[in-house]
Amino acid sequence: MKQPHSSRQLIKLWHRRDKATIDHLVRSIGNVKDAGGTTHSAFTSTGLAIEDQVRKTWRPSAVGLAMF
Repeated sequence: MKQPHSSRQLIKLWHRRDKATIDHLVRSIGNVKDAGGTTHSAFTSTGLAIEDQVRKTWRPSAVGLAMF
């Protein structure tokens, strides 16, 4: 019967899998950016800064956050 992995070995295996996934995603995103990429204006068509437009649209509810 195969010996169970130690916690250190498990962490190394998880890290290796996670790193492979992250590296794959970074490579695919990097290719898109190299292809020309687009930049967006910091201002909306109405002339407001994006941050101001988001603050204007978002209104927190008077009820508050749900308590669990």
